[in-house]
Amino acid sequence: MSDIFSRFKSTVIQSFFYSLGNFAGKFSGVLLLPIYSLYLPVEVFGLYALFEVIFQVFQVFSGLGIKLGLTRWYWDEESTKDKKSLFFTTYLFNLVVCILFSYLLFISFDFLSEYYFKTQINSNFIILFISGNLIKLFSEVPMLLLRVQHKAKQHSVVQIAQLLSFVLFVFIFLAFFHQGIEGIFWANILSGAIQFILVIPVIIRNTKFKFEYKILIEMLVYGFPVALGNMVNITFNFTDKYFLNRFSNLKVVGTFTLAHKLSNIVNLLIVNSFMNAYMHNYFKGIHDENNDRFYSRSFTYFLLAITFFSLLLIVFIDEAIFVFSANNKDYSQSAVIVPVLTIGLIFGGIRQILTLPINKIKKTRIIGVLSILSGVLNVYLNYILIPEYNALGAAYATGVVQVFSSVVLLVFVLRNVNIPFEWRRIKLILLSFTLTITLFYLVSFNIWFLNFVFKIAVTIVWGVFLYYSNFLLPEEKQRIFQFAEKWWNIRKLKNNLQSLKENKKND
Repeated sequence: MSDIFSRFKSTVIQSFFYSLGNFAGKFSGVLLLPIYSLYLPVEVFGLYALFEVIFQVFQVFSGLGIKLGLTRWYWDEESTKDKKSLFFTTYLFNLVVCILFSYLLFISFDFLSEYYFKTQINSNFIILFISGNLIKLFSEVPMLLLRVQHKAKQHSVVQIAQLLSFVLFVFIFLAFFHQGIEGIFWANILSGAIQFILVIPVIIRNTKFKFEYKILIEMLVYGFPVALGNMVNITFNFTDKYFLNRFSNLKVVGTFTLAHKLSNIVNLLIVNSFMNAYMHNYFKGIHDENNDRFYSRSFTYFLLAITFFSLLLIVFIDEAIFVFSANNKDYSQSAVIVPVLTIGLIFGGIRQILTLPINKIKKTRIIGVLSILSGVLNVYLNYILIPEYNALGAAYATGVVQVFSSVVLLVFVLRNVNIPFEWRRIKLILLSFTLTITLFYLVSFNIWFLNFVFKIAVTIVWGVFLYYSNFLLPEEKQRIFQFAEKWWNIRKLKNNLQSLKENKKND
């Protein structure tokens, strides 16, 4: 049991550093929302959201699954002897694919302008947009390598540098030069160039000019089914913005985008951070006999974390909208959409962690097939629900698809992998979340202060329910008390931080 706690402690420490990196790399879209709200009309923000969709689809297409192969093969000592040549092969292949896709995207923009944007796009926008995408993707594999090597601190430093530069450039171009979307694209290019310069030492240090053709084929065979599913799935999933633009207008797209970015906070800070740290830890101990027990306990803690932070976001959504929209009333409808999206993303997080044991047994075809089916279902639901419910219909579609995907993967895992899930505790987490959310929506106060106090009380009720339902195991209570005793004394803060740093270095 102590070994499980030790490994999970390592994962939590790694997750903390990766949360900083995720905050830097992806949370900038949320962090910049007040700036966008001040300097961009809602319609222009909706147009920019459509550009973001293209980049995310482009990012998934890049590499054709080779990046997943690097993650799986890097710690496999039996099949991978030379890690530097493995990195070089992955990086070079990914680079070539990105350049080819950039060219295809460039010649496709006339089609996209007519059928996707429903408006003519300035040719200067196209060149800047594609250039920024390509520069960012040049750094993607080196950044992945830092995660695989558990160099979370260095990873976070680079990501934070990219964030700060991007935020600064966006503010300058929007506030002082009034360049709108074009200014955001320039900020993307400049911050991406800074990130690439910072990872050049990583590339040099980990490169051996030897192309591993045989391993490349094996990695593509392994990773391409998942990548193909993700390609189709993400393409289908982002049809919500397409249908919103088609059946409504860019203003609705902008409102939905704000809601999606806010609900995605939990995904960025908890799900992605945890998965970036845990995935490599999981594969590193893939032959450990206690790995399934470690996974089971980690699944419980993971579910506990995402439900708690999702609860906070739902309960305090009005305050979040006020802050991130700079009190712009045009975005007020987002408050209704966020809870639906957030609950869907809880199941999205479950779906992500369930893919790990499937990757372990190398039955990745189910992930690809399910992704395609989920994508088709998402398109159908968007087509049916958006004309009737607008942005809320897109949120319903997302939630249904996430629940469907996670349930199917869970059934597959239960049938193919012998994992001792902690079902009693999982049920308690879901029950406490459901009861707390129900209580929150049943009671409300017209006075802001009373309503705010009630929200705090509701959050406390969640914790009290779990505690008195004997959710915590005896060893967990002991660990919590030890943790509190260790960190409660402010005078020992310096020594505690030093020990944390040493533990991180040893990991």
